[in-house]
Amino acid sequence: MKSVKALMILVNIVILVFAAGVIGLTARHQMKNQIDTSLKSYKEALYDGYDETIMTQVQSVIHLLQGIYDRQQAGELTEEEAKAEAVSYVKALRYLDDESGYFWIDDLDYLLVAHPILEDQEGDNRYDLEDQNGVKIVQEILKTVQASPEGGFNEFYFTKSDGVTVAPKRAFSMLFEPWGWAVSTGNYIDEMEMNYEKQESDMSGQMRIQLGMTNLSIAIMLVLVIIVSVIFAQIIVGPLKKVRDLAERLSDSDFSKPIDLHSRNEFGQTADALNEAQERLGTYIRDVSRQLSEMESGNFAVSSEVEYRGEFQKIGASLEAIADFLKQTLQGIDQAAEQVSLGAEQVSIGTQQLASATVEQAESVQEISRHMDDISVQARENSENARQAKDKTVAAEAFIRAGTQKMDDLLLAIHDITEASHKIEKIIKNIDDIAFQTNILALNAAVEAARAGEAGKGFSVVADEVRNLAQKCSQSANSTHELIENCMKAVESGTQIAEDTAQSLQTIVEENKDVQALIETIALDSEKQAQDSEQVNQEIGTISTVTQTNSATVEQSAASSEELSQQAERLKKLTGQFRC
Repeated sequence: MKSVKALMILVNIVILVFAAGVIGLTARHQMKNQIDTSLKSYKEALYDGYDETIMTQVQSVIHLLQGIYDRQQAGELTEEEAKAEAVSYVKALRYLDDESGYFWIDDLDYLLVAHPILEDQEGDNRYDLEDQNGVKIVQEILKTVQASPEGGFNEFYFTKSDGVTVAPKRAFSMLFEPWGWAVSTGNYIDEMEMNYEKQESDMSGQMRIQLGMTNLSIAIMLVLVIIVSVIFAQIIVGPLKKVRDLAERLSDSDFSKPIDLHSRNEFGQTADALNEAQERLGTYIRDVSRQLSEMESGNFAVSSEVEYRGEFQKIGASLEAIADFLKQTLQGIDQAAEQVSLGAEQVSIGTQQLASATVEQAESVQEISRHMDDISVQARENSENARQAKDKTVAAEAFIRAGTQKMDDLLLAIHDITEASHKIEKIIKNIDDIAFQTNILALNAAVEAARAGEAGKGFSVVADEVRNLAQKCSQSANSTHELIENCMKAVESGTQIAEDTAQSLQTIVEENKDVQALIETIALDSEKQAQDSEQVNQEIGTISTVTQTNSATVEQSAASSEELSQQAERLKKLTGQFRC
């Protein structure tokens, strides 16, 4: 690809060559027209001059003859003497330097009266004299002079004075009426043509000289224009190269070096505008990088330190909106984690109390078993033992009812945990949506950067950093979502266990009522105590089995509560990484 400097020089040369060609052709055409016009005028003047010369000379001869004739009329000369003198004068006259300008006389009878070259033909009848083209020379001359008293011109071929060369001749003739003489003289046309050709050759030489001078002037002008074009192109291309260097640095995201161009023209104004734009872009990028770096380290309590203008206002507003939204979201997650932690702690406390009550219940059942072993031996003490058993069952019922109440509290706490987990799941979904919207904004920023071309590469880097941050946020949201799902599963499992425990406690209550009925029966019918002791032992074994089952259930519930508490603590640690 050719440089701007080479293009400018080439364009100037092409324009100059075209202009030089037009000027040269125009000058050549004009000179040719001038020469043609001059030659035409010269030819006309040449011919007119020859015609004027011979006409004037013939008129002079006529005046001379008129003077001799006047002397004849005055009686000074006879007609023969006058004609003889006239012939003598006419034959001696010449009007050209080469002695070729002579006169001849023919009378109206076609007789040759006088001819300085053809003296031997004087007195001959030249009626039939004709040239090589068949022109009757004397007949045509006499017709001309008789037709016009002023005389006239005739053209014919005639032998030159060397007696050999035959050439076209143009003659002027005029009639001297007193004697009936036709006085004639003429010029050979080839001689006029030779003069014309000489003039044409001289003018053609002058034209060639003028054309040579014109071409030399054009060549000198071409060299001068090339030199001026090179200098002017250097003046133009120098600042342009500096602008190009800045554009290349901007394409490499290098905002460190401004254009060093001091000028008051458009180049200087452009350089100042580009320097200002470079400084502003660098400021924007540094501020965006600072905010994103703070967000990357978990600090969302950041704000812009510069004033964004134009399209960059959208980027500044988006960064502030993202920081505010994430800050509010993380604060909500932290509060929800705190509530989950408190709920898990309450569930843990309730489970511990339930475990203690279950242990006490197991001890009571064991005590009843020991007493029932002594029933057969302590028959007399049956009533007392029945009373004590009744008291124990009443106490057991109270404990069971307390355990049932604790289990109901546990179910309520687990229900609260479930609702809190659902809220957390919605928050995580909002975080994921935020990450998705952020990713879309980053993609739109990348598209706008691509449309901006070289100048948008810096924005593309920012868009990539925003997209990476959105992906990290989405990954964190997904991880939190998985943890919440695991917690939900644990809560559901704890809920099922608590429901089973409540059902078991309800069964214990019902069984305790049966125990009371049995004790009342023992109190009313102690005689049957020994017979029914075995059956009572069996029932007590059943109660012991149920108690053991309740104990295992309580242990599982305690483990689930501990796991829920740990997950809540982990969620708090995750949200604690961010500063809002």
